[in-house]
Amino acid sequence: MISTAIIDRLNRELGLEQVSTNINDLITLSRDVTPICYKWIDLYGQPPQRADAAVFPKNMEHLKSILNIANEEKIPLNIYGGGSGTVGGIIPLEGGITVDMSYFDRILGIDHQSLSVTVESGVIAQILEDYLNLRGYTFRHYPQSFRSASIGGLIATKSIGQFSTKYGGIENFLVGVEVLLANGKVISLADAPRSSTGPDIKNMFIGSEGILGIITKANLRIYKLPEKMKFQCYLYKDIYAGLDSIRDILQSGLNPPVVRLYNEQESKLKFENIGFGYQGCLLVLCYEGQAELAEVEASLSERICSRNGGKNIGDQLGKMWYEHRFDTRHIMEKDEEYGGISDAIEISASWSKIKGLYYEIEKYFKQRNIMVASHFSHAYAQGISSYNIFYVNREDEQQAIDEFYRIWDDIMQLTLNLGGSISHHHGIGMIKNKMLKKELGPGYDMIKDLKNAVDKNNILTRGKLI
Repeated sequence: MISTAIIDRLNRELGLEQVSTNINDLITLSRDVTPICYKWIDLYGQPPQRADAAVFPKNMEHLKSILNIANEEKIPLNIYGGGSGTVGGIIPLEGGITVDMSYFDRILGIDHQSLSVTVESGVIAQILEDYLNLRGYTFRHYPQSFRSASIGGLIATKSIGQFSTKYGGIENFLVGVEVLLANGKVISLADAPRSSTGPDIKNMFIGSEGILGIITKANLRIYKLPEKMKFQCYLYKDIYAGLDSIRDILQSGLNPPVVRLYNEQESKLKFENIGFGYQGCLLVLCYEGQAELAEVEASLSERICSRNGGKNIGDQLGKMWYEHRFDTRHIMEKDEEYGGISDAIEISASWSKIKGLYYEIEKYFKQRNIMVASHFSHAYAQGISSYNIFYVNREDEQQAIDEFYRIWDDIMQLTLNLGGSISHHHGIGMIKNKMLKKELGPGYDMIKDLKNAVDKNNILTRGKLI
């Protein structure tokens, strides 16, 4: 617990309105949308791990004061962005202070010549997109958490968006960044498109999950609004022919922003209420940009899909997917059931390994009589991401939680055994961190050494990532 003296000091240095020990604030800021958080109310009445205090800094001086106090008193700090994480990144395992970055919410300006925008890290992605759209621009980075995720959180977790196959992940959008390190020093990196000045320091913070410092500003690549979006939908008798089409499309040099291939189970689950009445696996593609270019790319894509056995079923399901693409209701409804739990396990692998990995994951869930709905998205010339949503019912909440961890551990180990990566875009948090060392090997120790160098008191996001 934090002493009254420390709370008093925070009040003096930040102001009374910027510090809270109110139970409602602490509960709100001590959870994200990790499925186990939905079980806490039934099991405990409130989160079993929660912060001792919450602070709401308005500027860099506030942040430096918080860091000074935390370093002096060895108090854990948890950094809260939009609260949309799915792997327990915000859960304060050792209490401490949660730093809410919501006041860092200014959009600082567009560089029209360079097609970039500078924002503070607490800006919500949807608000940035709305701001850009009014001026003829677009962010084009659309994670599932788009309506609630902060820019700082997207960078810290190395997020991906639904249009990633053309535009890439957040690492492809981040041009410059400002970070307050755990030791109080500020790193501010320029907005040059590329530099050959040693290892790319910017990349050290992409996916760092807050263990090195607090992201305060970002300079992001933006785009002009596309002249045209053209959807295509294809039906395949089996998932493997659909995968062949995606690989051929990407390796031919075509550049669709949206590539989503659903297995038969998820095709029905996600689309039957909006008009899907077929047997088979649905592939949704989208091309965009200048109208003529989008038409040419779509025409070339048609040849490839037809050659691999795809049946063109028009564009309507693609347009409807676009309208409903942020809906995760079916997952949350299961998590809210007593004894029910659901989650999405996202992994990735090269083309030479993905089919075997998908087969083994499907077999695992079938043998355990657990419903799983899967799709492939975020495609590259070298491989693709697989997204596997499981649905479980057990007799009580504790059994559901135990099953949740067992499934995660089993699928992570299976993925590693078959040469895949245990996380494509959700990050590590507390759900996957015991498996990270198995994937990274000596690289894991390098991360620990870097953490110790800039955060010798281990105040930032304890128990996460490493």
